[in-house]
Amino acid sequence: MAEKKYKKRKTPQSQTPILQEVQTHYADWTEDRDIRMTRENGWNDVLDAYFGRLPENWPYLSQVVDPVLRTTIVEKKARLTNSKLRGRLVPREGADITGARINNALLDFQWDNAKDGGSMNHKWGLMDQDTRLFASCFGLVTWKYCEYTDESGEEKVTFNGNEFKHLDVRNVGLTHGDNVRNAKWVQVSEWRTLEELETENQMPGEPKYPGLSELKETLAEKSQDRRDGNYTSRIKSLKGLTDRLGSDEAFPVTEVVTEYRPDRWITFSPKHNVLLRDIPNPYKHGKIPVVQLKYFSLSDDPIGESEVESVLPLWRGIQATINGFLDTMNIHMKPPLKILEGLVRMETIQWGPEAQWIINQENAVTEHVGSGEPLRYFQTTYSALKSAFSTAMGDSSQGVGSVDPFNPDKTATEVNKQERQQNVRDQDNQNALSDALVDMMDMWLSNNQQFLFANPGMSEYVLKIIGEKDFAFFKQAGLDEMMLDHEATQTIADAILAQNGDVNDLQMQELMNAGYTPKYPVVENPEEKDYEKLKIKPKMKIDETGTEAELSMVPEDMNGTFNYIPDVKSMSAGADSEMQQARREATDLLFNNKNVITLLQQEGKKPNATEILTEIFESSGTRDASRFFSDIATGGVQQGSNQAAGTESPMAQPGSPTGATPPFDPSQQMAGPPIV
Repeated sequence: MAEKKYKKRKTPQSQTPILQEVQTHYADWTEDRDIRMTRENGWNDVLDAYFGRLPENWPYLSQVVDPVLRTTIVEKKARLTNSKLRGRLVPREGADITGARINNALLDFQWDNAKDGGSMNHKWGLMDQDTRLFASCFGLVTWKYCEYTDESGEEKVTFNGNEFKHLDVRNVGLTHGDNVRNAKWVQVSEWRTLEELETENQMPGEPKYPGLSELKETLAEKSQDRRDGNYTSRIKSLKGLTDRLGSDEAFPVTEVVTEYRPDRWITFSPKHNVLLRDIPNPYKHGKIPVVQLKYFSLSDDPIGESEVESVLPLWRGIQATINGFLDTMNIHMKPPLKILEGLVRMETIQWGPEAQWIINQENAVTEHVGSGEPLRYFQTTYSALKSAFSTAMGDSSQGVGSVDPFNPDKTATEVNKQERQQNVRDQDNQNALSDALVDMMDMWLSNNQQFLFANPGMSEYVLKIIGEKDFAFFKQAGLDEMMLDHEATQTIADAILAQNGDVNDLQMQELMNAGYTPKYPVVENPEEKDYEKLKIKPKMKIDETGTEAELSMVPEDMNGTFNYIPDVKSMSAGADSEMQQARREATDLLFNNKNVITLLQQEGKKPNATEILTEIFESSGTRDASRFFSDIATGGVQQGSNQAAGTESPMAQPGSPTGATPPFDPSQQMAGPPIV
């Protein structure tokens, strides 16, 4: 059907082999899409059930719908994608722990910042929901760079990072392989205005779409594309709305399809048979930049199996039971009348209080007495169907026990059984969700390594560090520390010897301050050729409150190979409370179990109470938990006791609470990496 529609068109590019290839692919997957939408129990029927639309040939007078399907899908989505994703990078070849934590903090920031089309939680919630309805859902992984020129003519970057776009399953096609990972090609259809295409074509550099001029000529001769010419939007149809995409004459719209292959991208207009561009894959990861989420795989279908399709008969059975019961109840409330012909004036037969019927014989009108058996079995039938539906969806096993399903009270056995069944299905779904998130994060990480410092004038990327855990790790790693390297120490020693040791405290302070350099230096002006004019700062700069910091990322931080391990359970509903409960139990075990304390003492260990309590406070949503703790061993009492004992107070580094300058000892030189 679609093949006949597009193959007969002839344009100057109709003989281009690559254009013929992508047109054939387009015809194949759109034909499959139309079948998936319109077949029995296909996508349209699934949407009908989700929105509570009964079949056209509904045999009952009542039309009441139990929204059990929609409730189940929404609750499943809320359980699995309720919170922000947490994960960690594991360093592999050419990487270290510090680099992994830095890149992990960058990915965490980009998750919060990728808001095109909604937050990442919202977009992955849509991915989960559509996957359950349509068997698969797809997302486009791209690098987004936006800038503008201010009034002074200076270019300002507004966005430079990874982005993720949720795709409508009706606009994505693949016909081979069992997943996007091993597909030869994936086509993504978009409805773009001509204005958008021209804007992208006018960006600096070569035109993005060399074939745009030919497309403009074709659009000038023909009417613009309409989406309802390709397929009917079932959602708009259910709501009685008209799909107006492509009907606005002020902003002409055309369908633009990009075929993503591991080695190249081909963009074309299927309706007008115009090749817009054919370029090598610009991403170094060499993958198709599309993520597929699929919960139930089928070996012979790359889309997989819908979670809803198999339960549609049960859903209809539930609705039939409800509406049959309501019809029967209405008949018993207003039963049919048996009237003897010729003995009744029909116009007087009216239902209502104090109604007067004119009849010639006492038994001329009698009520039909029906059987009440169906009413007696409604509760049993309805509960059995609901139980079968819930079991099929992996939600609960309600009705299996002896408890009345209409009674909210349940035994502990039934509650545990319900939670266990939910957890088993959710865990299986979380495995598939984890695989999809790993695909996305691997491409995000590769894009960061390729594009974050692609601008030659960009030497550092400043990242805000807010979380207590990352802050503590980077501080412990010494990213904010200042130190005296070997060369500075020798220079100070030579200066003191030159003055025969006659140096006062102020001069010593000046020498020390001039000699301190960052342990992990970052050069702010690497383009400067004069060594003496280089501006050097620590890799991490802590703010005045001591609770937040700015971390300067440099290109070297992106080196190496990392593996991303997502904690998909952190996204599920109740994950925070479960984690807090686990921490409380672990804390109780560490501090109150004498056997554990004894074993730790035998190993020469002790619990770090401050760090444990800080972690608990942070997990409960408290910011800057360290402010709740203060040192006891400070002030004159402690110092006096030290002096009385004949001990020296520890040296205070620059920026320490005491603010004292450490005494200089040339024999104790602090080694560090030289500044290059």
